[in-house]
Amino acid sequence: MSTFVANKIEKDQWVSFFNDLGKQYQGWAVTIEVLNREFGDQRRVEQLPLQGVSYEPAGSQAGDILIETGDAGMPYETHLIRRPRVVQYAMTQPGAEVDLDIESEEGYTTLVRIRRRPQLPPPRA
Repeated sequence: MSTFVANKIEKDQWVSFFNDLGKQYQGWAVTIEVLNREFGDQRRVEQLPLQGVSYEPAGSQAGDILIETGDAGMPYETHLIRRPRVVQYAMTQPGAEVDLDIESEEGYTTLVRIRRRPQLPPPRA
C-alpha cells in the first residue's frame, strides 16, 4: 500500500524542479489527463516515453509548462499547460512511480503520471 503525500513546489523552484524531473525520468512511461468541469476529463497522452519537462520563464511560451513525450526517431508530442498556478508532486511508489498535479489559472487540472516502463523479457536462445 502506498502513501500519497503531495509536495507543493514553489514557483521560484519550477525551472530546476522540471529540469531535474525530466532528466531523472527520461524514457519512463507518461500518461497525461486533463480534468475540466466544462469539457469533462480528457486523456491526452497514454503511456508514451517521457523526453523532457520544462517551465518556460521567458520567450514565446513564457509562464507555461511543456511536457515532451514520444519514441526516439519519431516526432515528439508536446503537451502545453498554459498559465499554471500550483504544482504538486507525489512519490506514489518511490523509485517506480511519481504523480504531478498541475492547476492552471484557467480552472483546469492536469494530472501527469510517470511510471517505470516494463522491461521486455530477454530473447530466447
